[in-house]
Amino acid sequence: MTEILTLSPSEEADSPTYIFQPRKASQHSQQLRWRGSTLSDHWRVAALLGLALGYATLRYNVLKGVPWSDWPAYTANKALAVGSLLLIAAAAFRLRQPARSGTPFLVWAGALALTHSLLSFALLNPIYHPRLFDAGKLTGVAGLSLTLGALLIAGMELGARRAADWSSSLRLGSLTVIAFGTGVHAALPALSTWIEPANWPGGLPPLTLISFLIGALTLGSWFYQAPSRAASQQG
Repeated sequence: MTEILTLSPSEEADSPTYIFQPRKASQHSQQLRWRGSTLSDHWRVAALLGLALGYATLRYNVLKGVPWSDWPAYTANKALAVGSLLLIAAAAFRLRQPARSGTPFLVWAGALALTHSLLSFALLNPIYHPRLFDAGKLTGVAGLSLTLGALLIAGMELGARRAADWSSSLRLGSLTVIAFGTGVHAALPALSTWIEPANWPGGLPPLTLISFLIGALTLGSWFYQAPSRAASQQG
């Protein structure tokens, strides 16, 4: 096996000297592969977030006519929400593969979800979200959506703190529930807009519909692969 020479102190001499000792190349190559994989994951994060930003900008600012002054908060906030969900789903699919880690995706997903939550509270008014209000108060559906969103953020925080002690099946199941719950959270106040494709700017479906489909796909894939997971655990 190929070896790499490394310097290490010699204890046999009276004065400190250094000799070359072999180190197995496999350990060195594994570290390089891990670093390369992590760097690639960060680029994948950037690509998914860029895709969400591009779609949101095209649909809302370019085609729907939302003022560009609202892009930094209103439009970007929508993209942050979808980007976070995409990363949660990507981490769930990654965990289905042996010896693969979804940690970089989840770290970024948590950061994007937290930023989305903070921006959403700042934008929570009838001007930006008229469907969430009735006579100046939150509707029941809006309140349910917000409560679900808060519970999902709490679930992500719990996972970040405790998931290292969980089994792989529990981690995967938790991510799947969070992904689907996030889709439901987005869908609840926007269901009425899904049945009016003629009113979609440029024919582009709403991000709420896309979010729900991402969550449903993650859940459906988890159910589809459940028998094979059970068989592998029994074997």
